[in-house]
Amino acid sequence: MLTRSATARSITLPTGQLDIEVEEAVWPLDALCDFAARENPRRGFLVVSRVLGRHTPAAPQVMRRSVHDLAARIPADLPGPIMVIGLAETAVCLGQTIHEELRLTTGRDDIYFIHSTRQQIDHPLLCRFEEPHSHASAHLVYRPDLPALGPKGPRSLVIVDDEVSTGTTLCNLATAFVEAWPAVEAIVVATLTNWSVGKDWPTRMPRPTQIAALLSGRMEWTQGEVATANAAFDVAAASLGRLATHRNFGRLGLDAPIALPPITPLPPVEGPLRIVGTGEFTYLPFRLAEQMAQQGHDVVVQATSRSPARLAAAMKAKLCFADNYDTGVPNYLYNADPADQRTTWIAHETGTGTVDPALVRALDADLIGWNA
Repeated sequence: MLTRSATARSITLPTGQLDIEVEEAVWPLDALCDFAARENPRRGFLVVSRVLGRHTPAAPQVMRRSVHDLAARIPADLPGPIMVIGLAETAVCLGQTIHEELRLTTGRDDIYFIHSTRQQIDHPLLCRFEEPHSHASAHLVYRPDLPALGPKGPRSLVIVDDEVSTGTTLCNLATAFVEAWPAVEAIVVATLTNWSVGKDWPTRMPRPTQIAALLSGRMEWTQGEVATANAAFDVAAASLGRLATHRNFGRLGLDAPIALPPITPLPPVEGPLRIVGTGEFTYLPFRLAEQMAQQGHDVVVQATSRSPARLAAAMKAKLCFADNYDTGVPNYLYNADPADQRTTWIAHETGTGTVDPALVRALDADLIGWNA
């Protein structure tokens, strides 16, 4: 049920202050997100989702319920074909699960999925766009290998991100897509939290745009301490990876949800379980977590990230290790405390020997590879 509120809150972070006001909410603020400080001079704060399975562990049942409720707010009668686009790295699983929910709830077979990526593969590009506030600003989108989509491409875009603040990245993405696919007529932005109420970015979108969100409100950021710029880090963080071998888990487009490939044998489980996705590889780890939960296991999902954040506020623990995509970019796993005694499985798409042994040792983890 939609509730109307005027919940105002100030969040003090080491890098500044966030002042937020919630105007409409399907889910309560504290059920959806928390906040943290970025180590990033371009943007000092991070909205930390509680239902995304990225920076903080989330139960797969909660993740599924939030996606179901968000998908229900997307119009079912959009002109087809429809392309659902998940933004890397954070919203790959979210976008892919929305694609799955939309096909299931509408019964339509003209709904497709693709996600942006920071990995180079041997395939022609459809477009490229920029995420200005990110250290790794470049996003690549490959030309989908979807003959059924037809030469004109989709008539509707559903752009999925975990949160919206300024809308600049969405405008950049939509403009790039419409240049590649001018037949697009309508755009829906689907997001867990929309902090851009009152901002004019929808008027800058290249086609009429609707917003579907579980929470909508306003956000003002007052910059405090500015993180020191690190030129060497900026160069590394902007690096694109290159996948020597590639299976299409979404980068080349999908016309149906991926079935969870069998894993035989699964590592042993003693007590509660944590499944860690890596980088952009997050949907199949989530599906595996759902399967384990259905079998009665206490399981949570989270994922590694390129985003550097401070240990404060929502970030209670932090591991730093090498990127399994071999870009040289430091990677992080937040809020995975080895003292919680969870059995840990780390899932990856990048091949044997690519996951940093330091991460494996820190969590006493087993590896599950989906690259073969």
